[in-house]
Amino acid sequence: MKNNRVAVIAAGGSGSRMGASLPKQYIKIGGEPIIIHTLRQFTACEFDRILVLTPIDYVKYTTELLKEYKISGATVISGGKTRNDTILKAIDFLREQGELDESTILLTHDSVRPFVTKRIIEENLEVCASLGPCTTAIPATDTIVMGGAQVEEIFDRSKMQQVQTPQTFKALRFEEIYNSLTQEQKELATDCTRLFTLAGEKVYTVLGDVANIKLTYQSDIAFAEGYVKWQRGKTESDK
Repeated sequence: MKNNRVAVIAAGGSGSRMGASLPKQYIKIGGEPIIIHTLRQFTACEFDRILVLTPIDYVKYTTELLKEYKISGATVISGGKTRNDTILKAIDFLREQGELDESTILLTHDSVRPFVTKRIIEENLEVCASLGPCTTAIPATDTIVMGGAQVEEIFDRSKMQQVQTPQTFKALRFEEIYNSLTQEQKELATDCTRLFTLAGEKVYTVLGDVANIKLTYQSDIAFAEGYVKWQRGKTESDK
């Protein structure tokens, strides 16, 4: 099977928490849309197919954006209402194209994490192929507590990790597990890691990066602008 390494870029964010008129993946940092920065990381790696899943009203807009910024090798299709729905739509697309079998690995990533690295992507693919489903994570640097207005429990920070994306797994196994869950479990499994653990499967970790943040708030955009500027300056000094 040719298409056994597939990147699934989830681009369904609305941008409501940023107060933006456009979905946040289209906000520009360093003069280019966030989603373009993200996709460049994936076109630099070896994938058999890259799927970008957006709200249906933005499929044409995103396709034109990829042409404008000369991003080749990516296909834009409509996603679902939730992350899991979006992954299932990607699986359905691959099945319709005759590009799905037991070997197909999906590497899923948030479109608004533009600073993912080639190392993180490649290690996700390697760990999934050799061990099983995996998620990207970094050691927690803040104390983690459970509770609302009152602290109910404090966790041992040395044992805590903060989950990022990519998350990587076999496509057909994801579909099989999802279809076996109750509606209540499906509502709990908002994260791919949670879905596999609900089925009793081990999920392995790949070391992430503190810069691999999800751009969610306006303050994140300020960080991203500075980080892009720093990256470009570093590239110039390395020449």
